[in-house]
Amino acid sequence: MTTKEFFQLFWYAENWDLTLNLIFIGISVIYLLATGPFVSKIPGAEVVPVRQKVFFLFAMIIYYTALGSPINLLGHELFSMHMLQMSILFIVLPPFLLLGIPAWMIRPLFRFKALRAVGSFLTKPLVILFVFNGLISLYHIPVAFDAIMESHLYHNVSHFVLLLGALFMWWPVICPVPELDRVKPLHKLGFIFANGILLTPVCALVMFADRPLFELYQEMSTVAPIMPPIDDQQLGGVIMKIVQEIVYISAIGIVLVRWMREQRQQDEQETQEWKETQQKVVSV
Repeated sequence: MTTKEFFQLFWYAENWDLTLNLIFIGISVIYLLATGPFVSKIPGAEVVPVRQKVFFLFAMIIYYTALGSPINLLGHELFSMHMLQMSILFIVLPPFLLLGIPAWMIRPLFRFKALRAVGSFLTKPLVILFVFNGLISLYHIPVAFDAIMESHLYHNVSHFVLLLGALFMWWPVICPVPELDRVKPLHKLGFIFANGILLTPVCALVMFADRPLFELYQEMSTVAPIMPPIDDQQLGGVIMKIVQEIVYISAIGIVLVRWMREQRQQDEQETQEWKETQQKVVSV
């Protein structure tokens, strides 16, 4: 199969999940109605900025691309496509989803004592740092991976758990509820950096293995026979590492810019207060 023939798989409508597409469109419509025409009728709701709506809609597009496009089909044929799907779902998607959900949609969840306790525990940086990366690592242990990929139930449950873990992991960095954002910018930078380090062993495991590790990808794909299994496996590790680096470095840059802006505003405020104090002293 040539590269052109591979990308042609994305042009066939039957390779796209129409039902799932309608579901995501429905979710997006409900969101736009709740944050638009009906926002005044929802208790505690506030006006949602256009930018936040764009983040949510982009998250829906990302989510559908991972689950409803040929990437999902190819994920069972090529390990590289599986890792691309994992990267989209658990590294790229979560920050956009958190940025797109307004605080007033989340606050009611904290009324439930059990949810509040679980959320408070799992959003602690040191806890979720090891929980999320531990889940990713366990998922890619060959024995566990083969069992998950053989069962639709295990596969769906594991993806749900990993997505929750990814959302909790991003919470300390992008907390959608302002009054709960208690992690200092410097600690956020360290947290993101540590995540990048802890994910490296998983990528290295598949990049530097000298043989195919997973039963599903022992032989060349029949749908997309574009490379030998060992090359496909190594490419999968490279894809996840590159996506992770791009997203995490971008997050570090954003946190730094916001931190510098806040420091500048604080300095300007302190300077203004000092000038006002001096003027009062002079006038006296």
